[in-house]
Amino acid sequence: MNEFAHRVVVAVLITLLLLAVAYLMWRGAHVLLQAFAGVLFAVFLSTLSDWVSKRTRLSYGWSLAVVVLGLFLVCGGLAHLLWSRLATQFAELMQTLPRSLEQIKSYLMQYPWGKYLIQNAPSATTQLVQEGRFTELTGFVSGMASFLEATVVILIVGIFGAAEPDLYRAGLFHLVPPQSRPRVGEAIDAIAFNLRHWLVAQLILMVMLGITTWTGLWLIGVPLALILGMIAGIFELVPYVGAWLSAVPAGLIALLRGPQYLLYTLGLYLFLHLLEGYVLHPLIQRRAVHLPPALILVAQALMGEMFGVLGLFVAAPLTVAVMVLLKMLYVEDTLGDEQVEVPGEPGNDVKEGLRTR
Repeated sequence: MNEFAHRVVVAVLITLLLLAVAYLMWRGAHVLLQAFAGVLFAVFLSTLSDWVSKRTRLSYGWSLAVVVLGLFLVCGGLAHLLWSRLATQFAELMQTLPRSLEQIKSYLMQYPWGKYLIQNAPSATTQLVQEGRFTELTGFVSGMASFLEATVVILIVGIFGAAEPDLYRAGLFHLVPPQSRPRVGEAIDAIAFNLRHWLVAQLILMVMLGITTWTGLWLIGVPLALILGMIAGIFELVPYVGAWLSAVPAGLIALLRGPQYLLYTLGLYLFLHLLEGYVLHPLIQRRAVHLPPALILVAQALMGEMFGVLGLFVAAPLTVAVMVLLKMLYVEDTLGDEQVEVPGEPGNDVKEGLRTR
């Protein structure tokens, strides 16, 4: 009887411990997403450090130091060169957007359905005045504090994770039974492989889309082309959705110059979106795990609804990691389906050769 009571107590304690851990993970989900973003940064630093180490006689540690210092100098130099111009254009953007919205409002007021929409739409300006400047100030301070916190967490996790990846890998293995550690190690390597190619490809797409958007808007004659191009490049981190989100401020700015400029701008973004989605993205991401567009969109909608902007940005790479784990540890190991292909998995070339015969 005492042994049965002891087992019941142990089971209750374990259940309470698991519930407490689940509650803490839910409450700290934003921090976990920041840590995952830090892992992405660590993968990026590790990739650059390996590249530098292979082409020089430097060790991995010194290569990492060179990469971190180089990125700091490059970012600082670009910020110094572009700050004055970007600050001026950003100030103009903040002044231009309200006028563009007023122009849209005047246009809609010409039609009955437009009047209905405007009269029934909530007024953000009135709400802001009612809430007061203090609420606006505290919200701004809170947002800046959250942004700085996320930046610090991502930088620290990224740099320390890239500096000693084996330390964290060994710590993770302690949570896995010894007989399963080799397979879990293969899954971790496959995740790192896919995240590395996904991240590098996204950075290439960001640069290409930012430059092409800037050039296209400049040729059309849309004001603030530089800042709008940078917005398009940054939002490329959110596949599919980011391109359309970045088109909103560009369309509003173009409308100030006339309806034809709005059509030209929307046509440019549509062309670049089709080029990126159907040509550049499959070509650049061909070595990473294939993700159906519908799956990415659902993941973005879910993560954005639950965790806001941060969830929207990490939805795609998190989906990549989950898909690799599902394919390797569930589809292959549990269901026994060896026909599934996972880029970066050991023996993947053998599977590909068997399928082509």
